[in-house]
Amino acid sequence: MESIFMIKKFDDGWDIKQLANDIYAQEEYCIEALEIPDEKIYGTEMVANGLLEVVLTDIQKNELNEDWYINLRRVCA
Repeated sequence: MESIFMIKKFDDGWDIKQLANDIYAQEEYCIEALEIPDEKIYGTEMVANGLLEVVLTDIQKNELNEDWYINLRRVCA
């Protein structure tokens, strides 16, 4: 299952300008700040209005109750 999330809230200490121009920084943000498992991240992209689009892949039903997934839902647009 592939899922797309639009991140609207960013943790303090992360440079939004750097995230806008650096795909590696975007993925690092997802792994470090949002605690998304690396193997679940299919891709990231900054889109209009400063939103970070995160595409996840291979999400299993049992992962929907894990802390990282619940937190991800909380910070989405």
